[in-house]
Amino acid sequence: MSVHHRKDIQSAISTVLPEIVAIRHHLHRNPEISDHEEKTSAYVAEMLRSFGMEDIQTNVGGYGIIANLHGTAPKQQGRTIAIRADMDALPIQEESDLPYRSTVPGVMHACGHDGHTSTLLGTVAVLSKLREQISGTVRFVFQPAEETVGGAARMVDAGALEGVESIIALHGWPGLKPGQIGVRSGAMMASSDTFDIVIKGKGVHAAMPQGGVDPVFVGAHLVLALQSLSSREIAPTDPVVVTISQIHTGTAYNVIPEIATLKGTVRCLSRKVREEMPEKMERIIRGICDAFRAEYSFRYRHGVGVTVNDGTVTEMITNIGNRLLGSENVVELEVPSMGAEDFSVYLEHIPGMMFRLGVGANKPNLHNPSYDFGDEAIPVGIEMFAESVLEFFGR
Repeated sequence: MSVHHRKDIQSAISTVLPEIVAIRHHLHRNPEISDHEEKTSAYVAEMLRSFGMEDIQTNVGGYGIIANLHGTAPKQQGRTIAIRADMDALPIQEESDLPYRSTVPGVMHACGHDGHTSTLLGTVAVLSKLREQISGTVRFVFQPAEETVGGAARMVDAGALEGVESIIALHGWPGLKPGQIGVRSGAMMASSDTFDIVIKGKGVHAAMPQGGVDPVFVGAHLVLALQSLSSREIAPTDPVVVTISQIHTGTAYNVIPEIATLKGTVRCLSRKVREEMPEKMERIIRGICDAFRAEYSFRYRHGVGVTVNDGTVTEMITNIGNRLLGSENVVELEVPSMGAEDFSVYLEHIPGMMFRLGVGANKPNLHNPSYDFGDEAIPVGIEMFAESVLEFFGR
């Protein structure tokens, strides 16, 4: 990337940054949960039009938006790169004294999607001033319903990736300082699946357990036995998490209930391990229920897959980070996160990469009622996105 291009980008960022910060504060004050982003979507579309965007599709895959910026560089390559941001908030009551804290009871941007959306809008504003340096199309994807991991698939089904060669995204990350990014090739975040186990026993008076089949007792064995999958059946080099997060049963102190329901989640970093988990789990469930004379039903629901960063795109982002931020501020992530991201859906179709954008070393963690993306990271995110676009077309 030439010095000339970087100065153009930095000049454009300094011009639009006050407005982009105001946009983030507006979004933070007015959060909407997954699949209810109607006002957020309308506001984003309004901002896109104010930045001179004309090729805009709304109500994509719900309240999603696709906007295309067509470069005017003389040598058109007919290539398209996409950048994605998520827009939804979480059902959490904000606990902060920010002047722009949430005005919606029980809803807040506790995962920083206000920062993701405003950073992408800032990228639109900057690149719209640099059309003559872009020899292709930049597709901006504003996605709903990331937190419920349904939005990405709907966007893809609606054509968000048609003609797109590569896609990039960022996620604000506490633990990294503003001006730092985190990068990793390969598995970046885990898959996320859910399951329900219904154990049917035989209800009886608690003082006479010999006359019944206790589903609570069976469920207790299952809670422990399912952990043997990660400790004894899956290689230690293939991380997997099996968590029973809910147990529902019983109505009285002195009654052994008829039914016990267990619910939970499975997280994997290997696609092969993920494919094997339903059969492995049911084998254990069936064996324990048979041993204790209980019946069962088992439902396993696939959510989103492993987020796998493409090596070539990761190398591009890493090199840009080294050049812009200094190699000391480009953190090679030693281990992936066992959290999940439906950005993985896009990466199942085309190569791409998500990087972590530092928002503060001492900030509260994601999904915390005091979390705030902050403003310092926004210009860093915009510059990384804008430089990536020009690098992509200049390769």
